[in-house]
Amino acid sequence: MRESTPLDVLNDVLIDVPDLVFAYTSDGRYLFLNQAAAEFLHARPIDLIGRHWSDLGYSAEVMEPLCGRIAAVASTGEAEHHRFTATSRRASRTFDMSLTPLWSDEGNVLAVLAIAHDISEFFRPASLS
Repeated sequence: MRESTPLDVLNDVLIDVPDLVFAYTSDGRYLFLNQAAAEFLHARPIDLIGRHWSDLGYSAEVMEPLCGRIAAVASTGEAEHHRFTATSRRASRTFDMSLTPLWSDEGNVLAVLAIAHDISEFFRPASLS
């Protein structure tokens, strides 16, 4: 039996979480994404693992600032929190995101875990009755 890696454990625990869950390398390559994240990106996880966001045609407006934050978390080892809006052909969504370093046994940052919670409903104007 092979030993579980940190990414195997992530998959087992987070694959069905309703929030968007990603693990990125410090340069923005996908190491892991759960089912909700894959559905948001309209792709299968297997098609994204190891690929860089720029190879996939994703919005530089959203991804470049995010990758800067990912690189900073990987470099400093300090978790970060921020809010961003992503606009697609279908809708604009606002997310609350945490970025957390994932450490190797050797004490290096292996990846950055990103968990994004859709908070769009809290920013919609109240309907007038």
